Amino acid sequence: MTILETERLTLRNFCASDWEALHEIICQYQASELAAYDQPWPTSPDEIRKIAAWFASGERYLAVCLKDTGRLIGFVALNPEQGERALNLGYVFNSDYHGQGYATEACQALLSHAFGTLQAEKVVSGTAAANQSSCRLLARLGFRRVGESVTSFGPGRDGKPAEFLGYSFELTRGEWEAAG
Repeated sequence: MTILETERLTLRNFCASDWEALHEIICQYQASELAAYDQPWPTSPDEIRKIAAWFASGERYLAVCLKDTGRLIGFVALNPEQGERALNLGYVFNSDYHGQGYATEACQALLSHAFGTLQAEKVVSGTAAANQSSCRLLARLGFRRVGESVTSFGPGRDGKPAEFLGYSFELTRGEWEAAG
């Protein structure tokens, strides 16, 4: 079981019973303008229960909870990436908690885990160029922008391919260690 703690947060493995908080987070995300820049998430309670159970079955996805109340406010993930000990960082947070430093705090703890315990050589991430808050988060974490491409995750609300400019980011172990 993975448990990481920061000043204000606990990052822990999911439990199947986390599905209601996860449902709120995913429904908020799918209703936001940022949903067009990501794979679509299902929003039905039954599908969210399945996702929560799947998250709970492994250690790639961690629930981000407020330490003082235990409230689940988001999730972070480290997924294997092709290449030498590389991981892909992902994150989604309840919009009620945006702009308070929680994503930075959670991702810093996860990066320490990635480069320490998991011995990753690099961590990569990606986001839409239009998602400026995510671009700023990755820059705060020390990531470098290493590429850009036009991509699409499927049809937009009008049924046509929803193409957008995406940025690729990378952070190596050496860069993480040098930043202290």
